[in-house]
Amino acid sequence: MLTIEQCRGARGLLGWTQQELADTSGLSKTAINNFEKGHSDIKAESLRAIRMAFESAEIEFLEQNGLRKRSENVRILKGPTSMSDLLDDIGSTTFASGSEILISSVDNTLSSQISTQKLFEHIELLKTNNIRERVLCAEGTKNVLSPGDECRWISRDVMVGRLTTFIYGGKVALQLWDQSMIIIINSPEAQHSEIRRFEQLWNKTSEAHTQQTSSEKQAGS
Repeated sequence: MLTIEQCRGARGLLGWTQQELADTSGLSKTAINNFEKGHSDIKAESLRAIRMAFESAEIEFLEQNGLRKRSENVRILKGPTSMSDLLDDIGSTTFASGSEILISSVDNTLSSQISTQKLFEHIELLKTNNIRERVLCAEGTKNVLSPGDECRWISRDVMVGRLTTFIYGGKVALQLWDQSMIIIINSPEAQHSEIRRFEQLWNKTSEAHTQQTSSEKQAGS
């Protein structure tokens, strides 16, 4: 999963001290030091936390103890596992930063692209790390990504021509129409632009969202 050599090398590439890695991964400096010196066994979840901390800083791990810092501003995910791979990237990016996740133009097809196990893991990651997720869904959408999402519904007319967009940790991911390819743009500028657009839509739906919630309460009483 992660070797001692990769851990030391990744810290060297980033110029991180053991304390900085500890702070980013949520572990103690003693745990990091013991791992790098090989003095103690380390739990799988701790190794995962270290790896996710490095990956959130654009470190890519290769075979045979290899690693490199990703320099590309654009990454493309392809094939039937593209959505699952995106959730992994969202998890590794937001795990350290705790940043909010914004998702727009969602419909019922999204949940069908994710296995039950992967969805469960994603939900647990959000709960464990207190990560907030806000979602703009098309009217009539019944199944969104996570039961804990804060959702608002927008007209399908407004959604026409819009790609499903994921905004998280300095990145913007765009799911293309055939749903088998996702483009991840690692750019704070792109993120800020998409956040402004998301918030405009979110605020426009506030009145409709309130009215819908009130109607649901009345129906249930």
